[in-house]
Amino acid sequence: MPGTMLIGYDVERIPGRVPGEKWVGQPVPENATDLFLDRVLKIHREVGVPATIFILGCKVERHLAQLEACLASGLFEIAQHTHDHFPLKTVLEESPDNVYLPGLPFDRIEEQLARPVELLRKHLGIHCRGITAPYSYYRGLGDRPDILQLVARHGMSYVRSYGRNSHDYFPLGWEVQPFRYARQGFPDLLEIPMQGWIDAQWRRAHGWQNWPVYHKYLKTQVDRVAVGGWCWSHCQHDWTSVFYDEPLAWTQKLLEYAAKRLTLLTHYSYYQQIAKAAE
Repeated sequence: MPGTMLIGYDVERIPGRVPGEKWVGQPVPENATDLFLDRVLKIHREVGVPATIFILGCKVERHLAQLEACLASGLFEIAQHTHDHFPLKTVLEESPDNVYLPGLPFDRIEEQLARPVELLRKHLGIHCRGITAPYSYYRGLGDRPDILQLVARHGMSYVRSYGRNSHDYFPLGWEVQPFRYARQGFPDLLEIPMQGWIDAQWRRAHGWQNWPVYHKYLKTQVDRVAVGGWCWSHCQHDWTSVFYDEPLAWTQKLLEYAAKRLTLLTHYSYYQQIAKAAE
């Protein structure tokens, strides 16, 4: 069975908050989302491969024209990244930074899920099929059936929330492959994990300008997926993509390399493929 790559772009730049400039260690372009959305459409047209844009609800109205252009290309699925980019559950890293991020109180979570669903329906006429959870978590949302119930209630088919290992850090191993939350009572809800290093974490540790070495790392990931026949949801962000590479030349190189070796799908197309195979 050929390996599958699902490219997920987390569109989340909020100047002054996401990402934290102190964490990055240097200023991030305030217009990173504009730069990214204009360029990512161009390179995906040139390479001819699909991807999923996971956008914050609070950014939908500001970038409507660009999102409409992405949809019109037929290459992009648009899903959500919550409304304001707060963690849905607590992150407790065992890492050099020992990061602690408290999860939102439960009574604030539904609004974070519901508002993007409504905004995407109202302004783009689309049914939001999935969500990528801010920061990602160990075991995804497997220990939070209360949140899974909200996801299902608002009509979503998949979540992308499992991105950390047992240290609540990175990288997540390849043994974690997509699975359904049947044990929690949601057999139709698919978890699509993000294995390996999330781009922001790898590049922060190895140098933001170190694109050639990061690209080499990504190529080894592609090769491993091809040999293993696995599914890989690659996580990349709007601001990281343009950070020291506004033309997205390195992103285009990754797309070209992956397109020759893997099956590339949107996340919902993959969900449909799994559902059809199950039937």
